[in-house]
Amino acid sequence: SPVCSCCGGSGYIGSTMCRCLADLCLEEQKKELTLLAGSNASFDQFRLEYYPDAIDPNMGVNVRAVMAKTLDICRKYAQNFSNASENLFFCGDTGLGKTFLSSCIATAATRQGYSVTYETASRLFAKLEKNRFNPDDESRLACAQLLQCDLLIVDDLGTELTNSFTVAALYGLVNERLLSGKSMIVSTNLTMEDMQKRYSPQIASRLRGSFTRVAFLGEDIRVLKNRGL
Repeated sequence: SPVCSCCGGSGYIGSTMCRCLADLCLEEQKKELTLLAGSNASFDQFRLEYYPDAIDPNMGVNVRAVMAKTLDICRKYAQNFSNASENLFFCGDTGLGKTFLSSCIATAATRQGYSVTYETASRLFAKLEKNRFNPDDESRLACAQLLQCDLLIVDDLGTELTNSFTVAALYGLVNERLLSGKSMIVSTNLTMEDMQKRYSPQIASRLRGSFTRVAFLGEDIRVLKNRGL
């Protein structure tokens, strides 16, 4: 392919990403998201009847009522997504719909023409690590996407192998996106206390101060489905 006349093929003009690399990022993101969700995840498939109409003994709140509110927050976030959208912090046990609702938001935002990057934590850190220690064109593009996309969704934070590199990389990524005003959704099975222990007080503070917490309660949906409920 012909070398870009603006940046000479480097992808950057000074420290600013060139349009050619930004376009490439967008194409890659569209491909990735089509693979991820089959672009079919929709809020209408989310079934509140899987969540008990009962009080959660630990939280003292009605589980289905909390999940109805969570569904409403996610639906409105997707419908009104813009470059000024807030950051969301999905927290709750495994199998409660965090990944599914993230996919619904990702699909809706992509259909509205926004660039969305969806990564599991382990894949995200693998990309950042490769670019840090063994960079090539592909890894530079992958990391540019993580910083530049309109919405970055990090799924299952806390399931990756955590070390000093991942802690520093996570802080850098979150900070960079907050500074540039770009939206993020982070989902995790960890509590905020766990986040502070596992990563750092600085990361926990960023997540507490700059993200809206969205609670997920109930019993593992996959287990319920396997029981034929």
